Amino acid sequence: MGEFILKFCGIDLAVKRPSTIAVFENTLIYVSDVVTDGEILSGCSGSKIIAIDSPLSMSKGFRKVDRLMIKNGFRVLPPSWMKGLVERAIRLNSILNAEVIETHPTSSEKNINLNWKDVGAKKKDELDAVICALVAYFKDKGNILKIEAEDGIIYLLPRGTLKIERKSENIYEFKDFYPAL
Repeated sequence: MGEFILKFCGIDLAVKRPSTIAVFENTLIYVSDVVTDGEILSGCSGSKIIAIDSPLSMSKGFRKVDRLMIKNGFRVLPPSWMKGLVERAIRLNSILNAEVIETHPTSSEKNINLNWKDVGAKKKDELDAVICALVAYFKDKGNILKIEAEDGIIYLLPRGTLKIERKSENIYEFKDFYPAL
């Protein structure tokens, strides 16, 4: 019998342009652009944890969890400024067959001092999806920064140095993570 491989998915969600998904298996992360919810469901099928770059709850202004993010030095927008995106994320959360978590890859990238151009990404959305997939993986391993309030939880990569390498057009490899001292 073959070895069971855990799979994690990251979604850089969009409404008016293609979304980008990243699927993490073993050390490789496969990236693709998708348009429909069906393509997202298919691409993330079989994932243990799915991390989405979008709020998973709506509010009129900043949520308490958003205020905590700002207090911790991260720049986020209130869900009401991206209503269509949040509505799509909430809809996907209700139909994805996995644990779905909220993340903010730009804040994770700040924690690991990573710029999308440094790894040769074609666009920021691509690296954001990769980071989302890594957040899902790190959450599973219990090595995660959790910003939590009564109205939500945002998961981020912990502070440290992350080593990833672009292997080809749509494939990245996770090399290592060194936590900050």
